[in-house]
Amino acid sequence: MDINNGLAYTDPYSSPNSNLYFDNDTFEKGSLSYQGQKYYDTFLKYDIYRDILILNPQGGLLGFTGISLIKEKVESFSIYNRKFVKLDKDQFHLTNFNSGYYEISEHNSDFIFYTKHSKLMQKKIDDDRITYLFSKSSLYYLFYKKTLYQINNKSEILKIFPDQKKQINEFYLMNRDLKKNNQNQFMENLMKYINNSLSKQNK
Repeated sequence: MDINNGLAYTDPYSSPNSNLYFDNDTFEKGSLSYQGQKYYDTFLKYDIYRDILILNPQGGLLGFTGISLIKEKVESFSIYNRKFVKLDKDQFHLTNFNSGYYEISEHNSDFIFYTKHSKLMQKKIDDDRITYLFSKSSLYYLFYKKTLYQINNKSEILKIFPDQKKQINEFYLMNRDLKKNNQNQFMENLMKYINNSLSKQNK
């Protein structure tokens, strides 16, 4: 199959207590749109440190390193019940926006929320042994009325929705603990809240 073409994947940063993947270092069943073809029940994992999607054509066989899929041919994929799409920086006129895989959650024809997942690496040397620690990091974007915005803080969100200032401030106040403990979930909930509020206004 076309998806079996690619370079063998290697992980040069293997560490017993940390990894560079979206969730874990095992292959999980998902789906994939690749060069116009839809593939179901494919075994995938996602290296978010280097933004590489990895396929195991052996049906999730343990010990198989996998194939690094050709990014230009990947259109979208789903894993862990989450959907990702490939975006190209040439699609948008936004400074510092990079091509890559973005999670898509709250969306309709005029409102799409994207999360760019990544990991930061810290290199440590203990007793002449090198280990790597990875920590999660995320950037947030909103495609609204044919324009892509970066929305990594409240002020950026309020610039887009000045009429929602009171509701947005109340949401931040009511969800302080969630924001502190799970920023990604907080942002998903906030975008859903704003989208629902806009939908009610437009009825």
